[in-house]
Amino acid sequence: MTQAEAGISGRPATRKSIFLILISALAFVFAVTALGLAAYGWTFEPEVTQDPLYMRITDITVRTIKVLLLSDIYYEPIEHAEKWPLETARALGVASSLLFGVRLLLYAIGSHMHAIWFRFTSRDHDVIIGAGPAAEEYAGNHGALFKSRRAIRLAEERAPTAKRLATYARTGTLDNQLRAAAASRARRILVDEGDDADTWQSAQAIARKCRKAEVLAHITDPWMRDRLSREAPTARLTPFSYAGGAARQVMLAHPPYLLAEKLQAPAQHILIVGFGQVGQSAAREFIVTSVSPLFPHMMVTVVDPQAKRLETDFRSRHPDLCKPKDAAGAGDGSQIDFGFFEGDFRLNDEHLFSFIRERSKISEICAVYVAVDLERRPLGLALALRAMATQEKLFRAPVFVCAQHGAGLPAVHQGAGYVGGAAAPKDRIALERQAEQDSRLCDLRAVSFGSWPEAFDGAGLLEQDLDGQAKRFHKEYERLRAEESRRADPAAPQMDAQPWEVLPDQLRVSNRRVAAHIRAKAHAAKFELGAWLDSKKGGWGTHDLPPAAHLLPGEPDEALAGEAAELMRALGELEHRRWMLDRYLDGWRKGERDDYARQRPDLVPFSAIADASKKKDYMVIRTTRMLLEGKAPGGKRRT
Repeated sequence: MTQAEAGISGRPATRKSIFLILISALAFVFAVTALGLAAYGWTFEPEVTQDPLYMRITDITVRTIKVLLLSDIYYEPIEHAEKWPLETARALGVASSLLFGVRLLLYAIGSHMHAIWFRFTSRDHDVIIGAGPAAEEYAGNHGALFKSRRAIRLAEERAPTAKRLATYARTGTLDNQLRAAAASRARRILVDEGDDADTWQSAQAIARKCRKAEVLAHITDPWMRDRLSREAPTARLTPFSYAGGAARQVMLAHPPYLLAEKLQAPAQHILIVGFGQVGQSAAREFIVTSVSPLFPHMMVTVVDPQAKRLETDFRSRHPDLCKPKDAAGAGDGSQIDFGFFEGDFRLNDEHLFSFIRERSKISEICAVYVAVDLERRPLGLALALRAMATQEKLFRAPVFVCAQHGAGLPAVHQGAGYVGGAAAPKDRIALERQAEQDSRLCDLRAVSFGSWPEAFDGAGLLEQDLDGQAKRFHKEYERLRAEESRRADPAAPQMDAQPWEVLPDQLRVSNRRVAAHIRAKAHAAKFELGAWLDSKKGGWGTHDLPPAAHLLPGEPDEALAGEAAELMRALGELEHRRWMLDRYLDGWRKGERDDYARQRPDLVPFSAIADASKKKDYMVIRTTRMLLEGKAPGGKRRT
């Protein structure tokens, strides 16, 4: 998206432009009129008319030009009969000169005055600091993303102030920079220095000085983002990543469990080509957002030229997440089936094809994510992969291509579209043509994801309250904890609820992941999620909530009976499995409770946990219903 498309032209605001044009036009009209009248008036001056013709013309020309120079000849007594032209020319010449002077003054200092006024009048605005890609894109797309909100950017050089964006040179101390950006009155401060360490250092310092603003730090490595979040000095400091936001957006817009359902596959099986930052984020967000009771088995197949090294790193970071099942084929139901192959689809490797076929025997691939670097040309690889899949009959799944600026691929609606609709080649061609007309997914269609606005949306940056839904889950958990404390010892002092602002960020991250799973729970409760997603044809809204409240049980535990009780138990078991994967994703292990050592005894199947722990899972289901009803902050559905 260009700056012009985003409403940022680099020129002054409209009213200011009209004012400057009016001044210039008046000065020009006055100048031309003054010159004409002066030339006419001096032709009747006796001193001039007595000279020879060539001297007369020269004298008239010089005297005429002097009307714009405020010459003293126009202040001497004018005696001849035709003096009114010279008197009028004198007045217009003075006015024209003054207007030209004002225009030059405005040209010299007007932009500075506009910038000062912009800064003085800005409130609840965004502040963008740094020269990293997230800062560049957030500023460039700000007009399209936030049509009525102002933004002030601190960069290496100052730029012209636009209607909704001002860019100031980043000079002086940090306090001076924040003062120049009116950061004390800002709603949000986005920091991206281009280096994760520098970004985090700056963001922490800014968060300590601007405690009312929401500080967002762009950390490129998603794993480092999760680890740094535990070091945040305040709840108002939130790290985010492009890779994580892009992956979450595509997972929520086109849920793999819907694609698996369309393909009638026995499990959710995704293929990730390229296991860098975006590829690893795709695997993580797949685990966070797509746990479904309809597909208990989840598979991730990775193809990368450096797969062996990446596999070692990934398994060491998440040892229990991808732990193989025991000899009897049993497990706690929370492990993910990971398969890595070191290779490249460009090499037309038969061993790679055999690996994909063997993995597909367990379950057909339902989604493919091409997440390679730009140097490897992801679009070309995706198209080649699509051709290979057709020729070698590897899979029928759509191919999602990570492209920060769209890669020229057509946009499609959210949902599952026509995936798995036909097996015969002729029928597939017909469905592909229909999909192009309807802007929907179909078998083997190449679709871009990961544009910067989509990544901002997936990271929650476009929401009015970044953590509105997550805060509600935390509030209900604290209420349940207080109730349990009263039951255990009514005479004991009641524990205070832990405010969101002082909550450790690892718990805030956990609550955000609960919120990311709302759509999957709605689908598990038999809500037609695919039809609802397909109806959302425009705008953002990755975190919009479906109208599925009536399908979820909301009664207290003691009032549940029959089908409602069975559904609550099924959804509670689903939530517990999601929670286990969440814990494993952060490196937790089974053991006696020790938060410092990252151990929990409840990392066992749902049937083996105590009733008190089950109540926590049931609380999540009831809170989900409240959010879907719009009865809680963050639960209102956007139109």
